[in-house]
Amino acid sequence: MAEATTTYNFRQRLAKHFYDGSSLPQIAMMAFGDGGHNADGTAKPPDAARTSLNHELLRKPLAAKVQEDGYSVTGTGRLEKSELLGAHISEAALLDEVGNMLGFRNFAPKIKESDETYEISVKLKF
Repeated sequence: MAEATTTYNFRQRLAKHFYDGSSLPQIAMMAFGDGGHNADGTAKPPDAARTSLNHELLRKPLAAKVQEDGYSVTGTGRLEKSELLGAHISEAALLDEVGNMLGFRNFAPKIKESDETYEISVKLKF
């Protein structure tokens, strides 16, 4: 599983939280998109200044959230057989309860077939 790029916006909100106690909504959703790759099929380089996916197609609650070690949180999103058929999924992001993007991954496109359930895990390291 590849490590996610943590967004600058999330890092700023973390710093503010530790400074003045501002609330931090929980990790709750995953966004799936098809804008994370170049024309030749390679993944676009990550840009931590982003606040959204390049081209979001679907947003849904996480299928799972785990803390495998003391320095990370991994969220897993699941596309069911009927969702995003034929889409070239190449980006995924973890979002908090109010929709702020916390981290994301870009990767070579994977075509979503009708006979498969598709899972993507995004691991944020702290």
